Amino acid sequence: MNISPIQMVELSFRKLSLEVDFDHLPDGSAPRDAHSLLRNVGMRTQVQAQRIERNDPRGTLHFVTLRLIINNERHEPEADHHFSPYLIDIEAGAVILLAPGIERFGQPEDLVAVNGPALVWSAIREQVMNLTARMPAGPALLPSVNFHDLKKSARAEGAGSSGEAKAAEAEKSTKRPRLKKS
Repeated sequence: MNISPIQMVELSFRKLSLEVDFDHLPDGSAPRDAHSLLRNVGMRTQVQAQRIERNDPRGTLHFVTLRLIINNERHEPEADHHFSPYLIDIEAGAVILLAPGIERFGQPEDLVAVNGPALVWSAIREQVMNLTARMPAGPALLPSVNFHDLKKSARAEGAGSSGEAKAAEAEKSTKRPRLKKS
């Protein structure tokens, strides 16, 4: 085991809304476990990353925000779409530290774009599990995810795609939260 050169050094929740959607509670006929409760549920995320212009002897600092929205609105028709028993709107922000020499693992911008949201996702995932543990539908565990589509190279590939795909990507990234400077 080695300590990662990418560390989350601060985390704060900026918005936390979680409520029961009584219209979509499970009927008890399907097996219920924390992981399957949110299987094939529509989830939207908003991600933003920005370098913090501050000298730190430990390395380079970045501020990453991640917002998760599960509102049971269908944005794309999917045959296997399920509804969530919970309406969720959670946003968290974190300071991510990149240690000196991180370039040997890849472009720092890509490393922050992929790993920063993944670190914040894990905190949101834990928070959702804890908050739903005593709710009527039972505990809900968000799926494990990756953010490789946020790499600069993945975004560049998407720039050459069709107009339909570009419109879908624009929909996914609208209304990003603004960072307040302190």
